[in-house]
Amino acid sequence: MALSAAGVALLVAGPVFADNHEGGDAAKGKEAFQQRCLVCHFEDSADKKIGPGLAGVKDGTLPSGKDTTSENVLENLNKGGNGMPAFEQMLSEEEKANIVAYVLTL
Repeated sequence: MALSAAGVALLVAGPVFADNHEGGDAAKGKEAFQQRCLVCHFEDSADKKIGPGLAGVKDGTLPSGKDTTSENVLENLNKGGNGMPAFEQMLSEEEKANIVAYVLTL
C-alpha cells in the first residue's frame, strides 16, 4: 500500500502535534495562569491567597494532599472544588494542557 505525501506528513507530524498538546507549553501556561489563576493562587508562595499557594507543588504534593501529577492537576482544573470554579468548559484543551505544564514547574 502506497502512502501519499500528505499521508506521510501526517504520520510524521501527527505524534509531534499530539506530544505538544498533551505535554503543554509551560511558557504559554504561565501567561494563562497569570491571566486566569493568579487572582486566587500565589505562584511563588505556598501561602493561602483566596485558594492555596502553589509554590513547591513540583516537589510532589498538591495542596489537596494528592500526588503532583498532570492527571491530578488537570482534574483540579476541570472539576474545581472547595470554592474553586470548574474550568472544564471555560478553557480549551490546549489552555488546560499549558496551565498544567506550568503548574508542574512551580
